[in-house]
Amino acid sequence: MPPRGKRKARAETPERDDAKVSPPPAKRPNAGASAAASFFTPTSQKGSPIQFAKHGTLLAASWGMGLSGPNKPVKDGKVKFAGFDLDSNLIATKSGNKFAKDGEDWKWWHPTVPSKLRKMSEEGYRLVIFTNQNGLKASGSKADDKVREWTKKVNYIVTALNLPVHVYAATETDIYRKPRTGMFEHYLSDLGDDAPLIDIESSVFVGDAAGRKGDFSAGDRKFAENLGLKFLTPEELFLGEKPLPYELDLDPANYPRSAIAPDFEKKYPVELVILCGRPGSGKSTLTTKYLEPLGYERINQDILKTRDKCVKVSERHLKEGQSVVIDATNSSKDIRAVWAALAGKVKGVAFRCIYLTTSETLCYHNDGVRAYSGVKSFNPENRASVGSMPFKVFKSKFQEPDISEGFKDITVVDFEFRGTDPEFDVWKRHWAP
Repeated sequence: MPPRGKRKARAETPERDDAKVSPPPAKRPNAGASAAASFFTPTSQKGSPIQFAKHGTLLAASWGMGLSGPNKPVKDGKVKFAGFDLDSNLIATKSGNKFAKDGEDWKWWHPTVPSKLRKMSEEGYRLVIFTNQNGLKASGSKADDKVREWTKKVNYIVTALNLPVHVYAATETDIYRKPRTGMFEHYLSDLGDDAPLIDIESSVFVGDAAGRKGDFSAGDRKFAENLGLKFLTPEELFLGEKPLPYELDLDPANYPRSAIAPDFEKKYPVELVILCGRPGSGKSTLTTKYLEPLGYERINQDILKTRDKCVKVSERHLKEGQSVVIDATNSSKDIRAVWAALAGKVKGVAFRCIYLTTSETLCYHNDGVRAYSGVKSFNPENRASVGSMPFKVFKSKFQEPDISEGFKDITVVDFEFRGTDPEFDVWKRHWAP
């Protein structure tokens, strides 16, 4: 789906009017060793090294909670926090490489970072780092080495800072990965009795993945929006720069909704209907919610496992006078020709097509909603995320369906969200990285 222009700030997000824009990720200023040294004292004088606990794919730790800092609710009985992405935000690599060589390859992103964090701590903010670290997911001893070097680096950072801090690292593309909110939810569980006191309106999240020209993504901005947090870039917070324009690849909150069923009806006594569309385009929802009630028997290869079995079961239903819908991507003419041949083999069968035009960007979003939202109506079969490969395969093989392939007709269905208000409240969040 093409960008829809500048993103309007959510009403519930306490942003300044000019916070819709952010400065570009220009060349990062050199922090220099002196900035770190001024805040660094030997670890032995600051407490034990940070110890991470593994919660599935999430690494979590807290450090320095015995130090002076905002460990209790502020005066009005509320808790505010300042959340931060880590790389290219609080720190950069000393080597200049995109990824750190080892645990010592780091420096402050800018000399003002530690002093600004100290000031925020004194103002009552609890400091929390939420970072995506898919690079730590390798297997075996290699993974152990990566985790060891990364945790060593984090230990240097927090001891240099010498302030109470929570750290969360998502090591897989799952519910913990920003912009999904699993890391924040784990933070709430770690807060215990303080969790209900969190003041979202007074809290903030700072990240460099902001959807600006040159940014690799808008994941940090989306994460903040999912939580209803004020969002700032490191340039805005640490350097006082003015915001510049940004765009999001998808704005689900402003996506069209409909309470009307798709414009499709059963026309012939016995039909073989094939669906054509990307993974996540809404094929299974369309089938179970609208086609099965019309009397179609659903045929799905995820359930039957092989195409040969799908063909055999379909043929049996058709010969018994039962209409069938093929719930699959059916991306190419060659694949669709298999079903055209079956329709021609069984006397009296009408061959029809429903073409779902849902864009790739929106399909990635729908896949995330289905796999990670936890809403049963979005994922009645408890399916995992399909990952990126099926999207690449579909794109490489896709040929738009044409009436010349033997179809009686082709019904084009453009995506519109159909569901309840509570379902939409979940669906409209950002689910794709």
